[in-house]
Amino acid sequence: MGSEYMEELKITVPMLTLAVVITAILTALGNLFIFFLPWPFSCNMNAGTQISTPGFELLGMPFVVSLVIALLMRIPSTRKYLSSGALILLYSTALAASAFANTNSPWREIYALMTARLATSESVMVYVPEFVSPPRDAADVLIRGAGSITAVPWNKFIPAMTWWFFMFAFFAGVSVGLASIFRRQWVDIEMLPYPQIAIAHSTIIGSREVGNSK
Repeated sequence: MGSEYMEELKITVPMLTLAVVITAILTALGNLFIFFLPWPFSCNMNAGTQISTPGFELLGMPFVVSLVIALLMRIPSTRKYLSSGALILLYSTALAASAFANTNSPWREIYALMTARLATSESVMVYVPEFVSPPRDAADVLIRGAGSITAVPWNKFIPAMTWWFFMFAFFAGVSVGLASIFRRQWVDIEMLPYPQIAIAHSTIIGSREVGNSK
């Protein structure tokens, strides 16, 4: 099992490309689902983050994908492609897409940072450089609209966008690094249970049994 399993999980360019494509599709579908909901339901019917579990951050997109997998398992022509590696890829990309298919992150944070000068006292914002938060006139464009994409003052937005991209990327890298450091101790030695993964694993295992004769 070991060599075959490792072969299935070998990272390749086509696999990474597929992961990017699936993430983009799930992100688009998740946000469209939210944007067309009546506004009172856009928070508690969020497919990306289930707010009914505060502090636990139970991400919903992997379970939506698990339901799709259960349906695909019933189709013989697609069932043969749903190997262990494919299921892990789908789960991982769905988990990543959950970070973008919700109303909380990263859209709310970056929008708030871009428009901070409109809602924050100048006595405070005078200490904030413009590469962190764009000037007030540029932020006003995000609220009122520019009428054309060419009329957007990109020269004032790009420095702030670049700054916050690297800020988010830095903390994401720290998170991945810490996970890599503790992974062996927590997963291989202590075998800690991870509730969300355990639920998804049970769902996927159950999906693989769909249609099997008893």
